[in-house]
Amino acid sequence: MTLSINPIGPWPWVAAAAAVVVALTIWAYHLRLRGTAGRWRWFALGLRLAAVAMCVIAALRPSFITSEKKRQPASLIFMLDRSSSLGITDGVGGRRRWDDATKVLAEATKAAESLKPDLDVKVYAFDSALRDYKPDDKSPPTGAETALGNAIDEAIKRQAGTRIAAMAVLSDGANNSGRPPLSVAERLKAQQVPIVAVGFGTEAAGKDSRDIAARDIAIGPNVFVKNQIEGSGVLAVRGFPNQTLDVEMQVEGEPSPVRIQVKVPPGAESVPVTGLKYTPTTPGEKRVTLRVRPLDGELVPTNNEVTTYLNVMKGGINVLYITGPNFTWDWKYLNLALARSQEIQIDPVLIRKPARGEVGEMENSEFAPGKYDVYILGDMPADFLTRTQKALLRSAVEKGAGLMMLGGRAAFGAGGWAGSDLAQIIPVALHPGDGEIEGAVKFVPNTMGLENFVLKLAPDRAESARIWGTLPPMPGANRFGEPKRNALVFALSPEKDVLMAGLEPGGLGRVLAFAGETWIWARASDESRQAHRKFWRQAILWLSHKEDTGENQIKLTLDRRRVATGQKLDMTATAKDAKSEPIRDVTFERTITREPGQPSSSTPKPEAKPATEKAAAEPPNPGKIDIMPLYNQLGEARESYYATPEAGEYRVVVKAMKAGKEIGRDTARFMIYQDDREMENPAADLSLLRQVAETTGGSFLPPERLARYVREMKKDEFTQTSSMTERRIWDNWPFMLTFLTILTAEWYLRKRNGWV
Repeated sequence: MTLSINPIGPWPWVAAAAAVVVALTIWAYHLRLRGTAGRWRWFALGLRLAAVAMCVIAALRPSFITSEKKRQPASLIFMLDRSSSLGITDGVGGRRRWDDATKVLAEATKAAESLKPDLDVKVYAFDSALRDYKPDDKSPPTGAETALGNAIDEAIKRQAGTRIAAMAVLSDGANNSGRPPLSVAERLKAQQVPIVAVGFGTEAAGKDSRDIAARDIAIGPNVFVKNQIEGSGVLAVRGFPNQTLDVEMQVEGEPSPVRIQVKVPPGAESVPVTGLKYTPTTPGEKRVTLRVRPLDGELVPTNNEVTTYLNVMKGGINVLYITGPNFTWDWKYLNLALARSQEIQIDPVLIRKPARGEVGEMENSEFAPGKYDVYILGDMPADFLTRTQKALLRSAVEKGAGLMMLGGRAAFGAGGWAGSDLAQIIPVALHPGDGEIEGAVKFVPNTMGLENFVLKLAPDRAESARIWGTLPPMPGANRFGEPKRNALVFALSPEKDVLMAGLEPGGLGRVLAFAGETWIWARASDESRQAHRKFWRQAILWLSHKEDTGENQIKLTLDRRRVATGQKLDMTATAKDAKSEPIRDVTFERTITREPGQPSSSTPKPEAKPATEKAAAEPPNPGKIDIMPLYNQLGEARESYYATPEAGEYRVVVKAMKAGKEIGRDTARFMIYQDDREMENPAADLSLLRQVAETTGGSFLPPERLARYVREMKKDEFTQTSSMTERRIWDNWPFMLTFLTILTAEWYLRKRNGWV
């Protein structure tokens, strides 16, 4: 117990004020009591001086301070990093970081036994989340990421209400997720929670390590049967300069892979892989894996392959677009218009100069029957093709190929085509003197055109006419001669000039003559861009005799085929009828399942709660069946799916339903992979651990010192706390009552003796 005095002001002032009050009290009593006798006068003066003394005591504000020791709960926390980077073998003698860390933890927890039961010992493991540590779990560390800051924060929350003597963190410090550890450490400093950091691994591991990782593969995503396609990829290489790598691309269903060799340039960290050529012979969806053979001394031999998918289509439409050197925007916008049509593949050919006799810039084999389904001739003079090539092109059309000639300064009669073999199959008469229609030309389909598949932009004729009326005029057009006897005239200008006509020479191939250019339609508005896209797709389908497939078309499109855990995968489902018109009032059901042979501990979950659910007979481990949201009720649905289950291969099936009946389905596979950020930089970050420890007032210890640190801990420092109690002498009811009693007694004596 100690006495504490806390005067209301400086000591000299309080002493001077007390002396003045005492002197004034004695002087006042001396004047009032002069000439009186009796001992009561001295007693009254004593009472008044006692009251003054109590005022002086109150001004000094004395207190008795007592100290009391109490016991409180306290904890010692151990946290062990279980992320996959702890599996790196850069310890002494090639030991894994994990082996060293578990050994040090076992020694430290054994030393902590002497602190029980006064100190509660907690042991946790962490990677992306915090969990209880199980000493009997001998499995290697597999955590996909390290969230050190989150783990520390969660451990503190779990020990709420308990004093933490120390928090021992055993890690390589390679933090790559969650809250910044240093900001969490600042908060622990204010809470007086010291972190004892123990680091494993070397900070030179990233610099000196050797590793090869397959980072990317690109192929397709669509190709037609018997069409060659070339795959490519990217390898991340560290520590193998000038080495020759054996790379292969394995296609599902093929007996042998495509193999090449790639040499690593000095100092290169990213090596491109090209030249992986493949020609599919059968249709279907095929898994494609890019793989590099591991080399001796690799740090992580499990990241040497990457997978995607290729859709091989049958019955596609091959189109050859031939144009001359005259500049036109038509090729650019034609290519953009057909980019989403998976069944159409266009090969462009630019001819820069006229042919010399039978020698031209193109090979005759390009016009062989069956080579291409449709030929498009852009703005090009007739003499840019040899006479043989023009005859071959005519023969190909007569045997079933389609041909479309576009307008331009060197097209039709102005380009010398009047005297060529092709003039006989063009729908309109050609003359050398045919000129151009000057100025802007409005494209106006006639009744026959609005009823024809090529120009049908909407289900009904009136809506098609309205859409065509909104399209801007063409910047110019060729002037045609009279349509031939069997020609079909599809569109005219307001002045009744023929702008588009069709013909089926010989009853097999089909030919379209189009007097102008279409690129202006693709730039005016969203509606005109859609009309431009639909016109070109339907024109090519008509030319190749595939405007009526005879069945519904249900298509499922994934925005990617490889998605990391937690990333978003966008899916689009469409339903079209045999005329490629959207099917109205259709709903979609989608199912996601893990492919057989890959055991899963979790089930894929959609982004939103399903609108309806029902049982379905699907492969093992099915996902939920969800009705996907529709847009505009025009046979299209979109969904965003978050890849929450474990890594592996999954299949998504979409069923199109109308009036409760299935009208078609489509399927696609995709790969969920674990983000390999843990192994992108294998170097330990011991400096981060040191900063975290020093920020909290803790220590950064070498592994062999942790057990000794625990043994030297004085548990009484954490389990006992001193409680200080202050008892104020002047600030209580007895003091006040005593003061009032003294004043009352003094006043009573003065009153009784007539001194007032």
